[in-house]
Order: sequence, then structure tokens, then C-alpha cells
Amino acid sequence: MKRSQIQLISAMLIFGSLGLFVRQLTLSSALIAFFRAAIGGCFLFLYQCLRRKPPRLPQSRKSRISLLISGILLGSNWVFLFEAYRLTTVSIATLCYYLAPILVALFVLFRSRRFSGKAALLLILGLTGLCLLINPGSALGIHPGLGIGLGLIAALMYAGIILINPYFKEVEGLDSSCLQLLIAAAVLLGYLLTQPALWNGLEISLSQWGLLLLLGIVHTGLAYALYFSALPRLDSTTAAFSSYLDPVSAIFFSVIFLHEQLNAIQLVGAVLILGTSWRLSRLEKEAGLPKKTSS
Repeated sequence: MKRSQIQLISAMLIFGSLGLFVRQLTLSSALIAFFRAAIGGCFLFLYQCLRRKPPRLPQSRKSRISLLISGILLGSNWVFLFEAYRLTTVSIATLCYYLAPILVALFVLFRSRRFSGKAALLLILGLTGLCLLINPGSALGIHPGLGIGLGLIAALMYAGIILINPYFKEVEGLDSSCLQLLIAAAVLLGYLLTQPALWNGLEISLSQWGLLLLLGIVHTGLAYALYFSALPRLDSTTAAFSSYLDPVSAIFFSVIFLHEQLNAIQLVGAVLILGTSWRLSRLEKEAGLPKKTSS
């Protein structure tokens, strides 16, 4: 196996284990998202400086505005996703979140006027998968309706990030991720300052700090570095196929370590969602889909 393949697989497995650690944190979702963005952004900034490639802002005004919007979406998307992890299961939240590539593909196909009967059928299959996933006879968490809703909002925001990213092509992948993280951290900090109830008098234990550092350094800084180091050396098919290790491993880890369960109907729903996403990715290549970013 090539080094680049090992790097990409490692990044996907790290992303897939994210929900396990978020569930162990007792802080608010906004605080977790802030620390992940701040620590991860600083890690990538130092990493790029050590490589003598310090991140630089794009020159054009359009690119800067696009970068700012994507950073805001990134921070907001994490808040909704982390809250979805709490309110429903990690498996369900992950699969709802993974509707984002389907939303992007459909947008691109509509925009290019290539929305065919095949695309419509795939959309129906994807929605059927979501319905099977949230069937009433299964364990869906403490507040499943709200959790699923937040997961879908996170998916919409993630889709927005994917669609916006091509508008600042002058900044390479790792640099843009670093800047997005720092922008997300700044925006979340501003939000937290207006919500003192979320942090006033808060005491963070040593174990919680350890988890926050793990999320920032390993699940963000290291995972992003592995992901963007591997992509240029892999063909698009290998990269696309490997990216599905993220949701699959997230489900596997949640079943093994969190003792969550997916019944037979939900497993069919999961297969429909991931299968629809994969099949649409083949159609969207013809229409010129923007590159997918990391989680």
C-alpha cells in the first residue's frame, strides 16, 4: 500500500472516531467547537510555519469574502453536529451529516441542467434511506427529532462549505483549512462572549483538557495534514472511495465502543444513503463538482 493511501485512510479513521470523544466531553457544543477550531488552527499554522509555508490570505476581495463565509459555516456546522451527537446517536448523526455530498451533487446537477431521471431516482433512494434510518421502532437517542434536525442543518452547512471552497483557489488546501479554522475560532469566541452562561464559573478538569487537546491536535491538525498531504498523490477514484471510511468507521466505532445499535431496517437505510452518495459522485464528475473537503 502506498504511503499516500495510508495517510488518507488514517485521516478518515481519525475523523470517524470524532464522535466517540465528543460524547465524553461535558462542555457545551459551542465551547467544544471553539477549542477544536482554535487548537487545530494554531497547530496547522505552526506546522505550515515549520515547513516555511506560512498561510497567507487570498489577494482578491471575492476570495476573502468566500473564505470568511466558509469559516463561519465551519464553526456553526460543528456546533450543530456536536449537539446532534448528544441528542441522537453518533451513527444517526453521522449518516444525517453525510447527506451533504448528496445535496452538493444535486445542486451541481441542477445548475448544469443535467438533472436526469436517474438523478431523481437516486434522490428518492437517499430520502428513503433517511426515512428508514429514523424509523420509530429503533433506539434514536434522548431527543431524536431535534438531534436529527440538527444533523441535517449541519449537513446543509457542510454542503455550503464544499460549494464555496472553489472560490478561493489561490489558497492551497492546507492553508485554506488553517485560515477557515482560525476564522471559525474567532467567530465562535465572539458568540461565546455574548453567552456568559456557557462558560461563566466553568471549571474544566484535566481529563477534559486532554480530550480537547486530542480533538484539536489529532482529530483536526494531524488529520487535516494527513488528508491534504495524501490527496495530490492519489487518483480521484481512490480518494473518493477512501472518503467513505469516515462514516463507515464512525458507525463501527459507535457500535463497538458506545454500544449503539442499528437494526436491520436502519442498516438498509445506511446503505441507501452511502450508496446514493457514491453513485451521485459518478454523475457529478460530468457536471464539474467542487472538491469535497475534510470533516
